[in-house]
Amino acid sequence: MEFIYTNPIGLTDLEVLEVGTQACTPTMKFGPGVRDMYILHYIHSGHGTYSAKGSSVSVVPGGLFLVVPDTVHSYWADPDEPWHYTWFGFVGTMAARLCKQAGFTGSPPVRNPDPSVPVDPLFSEVLSLREEPAKELLLTGLLYRILGTLTVPDDIPPLQPDVGLHVRRAVSFINARYADPIALADIAAHVGLDPKYVCRLFQQRLSMSPYRYLTDVRMRKACRLLRSQLPGIAEIARSVGYADPLLFSRMFKRTIGLSPSAYREKAKLENTPSGT
Repeated sequence: MEFIYTNPIGLTDLEVLEVGTQACTPTMKFGPGVRDMYILHYIHSGHGTYSAKGSSVSVVPGGLFLVVPDTVHSYWADPDEPWHYTWFGFVGTMAARLCKQAGFTGSPPVRNPDPSVPVDPLFSEVLSLREEPAKELLLTGLLYRILGTLTVPDDIPPLQPDVGLHVRRAVSFINARYADPIALADIAAHVGLDPKYVCRLFQQRLSMSPYRYLTDVRMRKACRLLRSQLPGIAEIARSVGYADPLLFSRMFKRTIGLSPSAYREKAKLENTPSGT
């Protein structure tokens, strides 16, 4: 497996969190489980199956499948012809809309191979960006190119300008202040709106509350710090806005499914080369 973690740089519309490519073993399987980000997979070769929302679909070379946040799903390689895929993990206020425009509207969201849509060369560029100083921007730009290439005409009505503007301002505020003890009133004051109206805008645009978005941001930052193996749990808790390490641990386990220490140990084992 080749894997690239990125460092958050404050993008709000679309931000790549991780990228990787893997030639799977015949026994490879994920799930059933949930993820806290969108994950777009492209199949270079081999076969496998993707299951979500009660349906299963075989995905073949040239096909793509999309993991949607907080949706129970699983996927596994064909034991005779295990697949080799590349994936992008990403978030952002425009992620859902861009994925819908790219044709991921089915249940589960899968796109079959289309020779007229040449995305294989784009996915093959991923590893060449590993050592680039600005890889975060370059990878996000590459994801835009992929989604743009996949885009199909749709009838999604344009959002009202104030909805996009206010949500973007609120998201930027949360991304910048997640380490502080901010509340809904602080977010609403920043954008100059009533707190209840801010909640409605978040539900309309992101299908979640401002508190849920704040919690997701904090947990993603915490996961990155835990993977770094450097700060202690108490330091990480304070770094992501929790003065009480016990409260942080409870929220982390409720959101991620593992305690912070168990998550750190799991990440350490995954990063240890086999045979050592």
